[in-house]
Amino acid sequence: MTFVIGSIRLDVKTMTTTSSKPKKRAVPEKARAKRITRDGLLSGMLESEDGRSYLSMIRAAKKTSLDLMAAVTPPGSFLEILLKEVKNKTDLPPEIALGVFVSQLSSLLAQNGVTVAWYDDTSHSSHMDMWLLVMAPSAAGKTLLRKLVSKVLGFSVNELPEPGSGSAFLNALSEQGGISLWNRDEYGQLIKQIKDGGPLGPLRGYLLQAYDHETLEINTLKNGQTIIEHPVLSIFGSTVDTTFKSCVDAEMLSDGLLARHLFLIASRRAMKVSRYRLEQVIVRLSAHKATIALRANLSQETEYIIGPEASELYDELWKDLANSIGNSIDPAYFRRTTWAVSKYAVIYHLLIGKTGKIIDADALRWAWRMIQLHIQYAREALVLCDPGFATRFDKIIGWIEEQAKTGEDIRSSTFTRALLRQFGRDLKNMHEARQLLDVVANNPKS
Repeated sequence: MTFVIGSIRLDVKTMTTTSSKPKKRAVPEKARAKRITRDGLLSGMLESEDGRSYLSMIRAAKKTSLDLMAAVTPPGSFLEILLKEVKNKTDLPPEIALGVFVSQLSSLLAQNGVTVAWYDDTSHSSHMDMWLLVMAPSAAGKTLLRKLVSKVLGFSVNELPEPGSGSAFLNALSEQGGISLWNRDEYGQLIKQIKDGGPLGPLRGYLLQAYDHETLEINTLKNGQTIIEHPVLSIFGSTVDTTFKSCVDAEMLSDGLLARHLFLIASRRAMKVSRYRLEQVIVRLSAHKATIALRANLSQETEYIIGPEASELYDELWKDLANSIGNSIDPAYFRRTTWAVSKYAVIYHLLIGKTGKIIDADALRWAWRMIQLHIQYAREALVLCDPGFATRFDKIIGWIEEQAKTGEDIRSSTFTRALLRQFGRDLKNMHEARQLLDVVANNPKS
């Protein structure tokens, strides 16, 4: 089953000048260093399992397409009326409203102890914590929309105070019983600070452990020993798109930490609304039958089960996507991305008005669309943080695919050498050329 979400294409026009006596122009040291760094990004990504996996996933995203927000919005649901109000009564990006809603609702369910498991594997259940990373223009209304959603649905979630160090992070999470939502602005700067070391350096390890719900422990002179045996941390990270681009490059994007996030990208909208009459919006949304139904359904169950019909559909969709991507992707990366479908299935089960703890194929189908949407946004994040890299990657892959159409055996050593000759500036050696060929050769639908 294939969904189409539209892909980004960059048309790069180059201009060259010639003269009878070409002269070499000195390249400034800063520009030369930047070029060398950028030229090494492909090498860095190919050397990392997460990097190769990331490249395979964005290849899959390029082949698919849907009408973004409409594709993941069930008709008549609370999400539909929320997005309509945001589109019609504000200038705020609807993607922000989608991210805020998912973050708030999943965090509430996580803090209420809600879990989800598969009907044939009920011994392994998942918490509802989700890590969302939203890239958006400044003044995109994240705080405003959080308040709107919480008021309309009548709940609030425990939020983690902003930590100044790794130890402060653990202490704050411990004080909230190990279960919390971290709303973090300027997430791109945070990732850069973690990479650069300093007080926030240890946060990388703590976050990776928290993602897997492993015990967190620290012992300091000031606070003594802090132990969090089973952390359940939700994250709603947001960053201005221009800031993200300056803080995160393509290689960092495929790092194990960022690779655990689900991406959303919001575009700036034209200014058409002079004042946001949010109290009126809250009144309309609060009185809507879809809102009343969702509120009533939130406390019905604490242990959800993906039923047989939904499980069968997931297996079918998963295999289709896995075959489309091929064997070049790291299984851990692929499973992290697609495994979020069970959490989304709970959210859509509630959204479309289903009752009881058994989740059916209808909710699972909507949940799978969200996974496809996140894969597409992961590709756009790559373009955002380094459009030059994305263009070169597309150029190389496009050339390989064109040669394959003519009957060339792209698995042969002869073809590998031809690829290296054609793109010697972008590929360092035969090993890199073969790794990149695997991204295409292991994809039967290329």
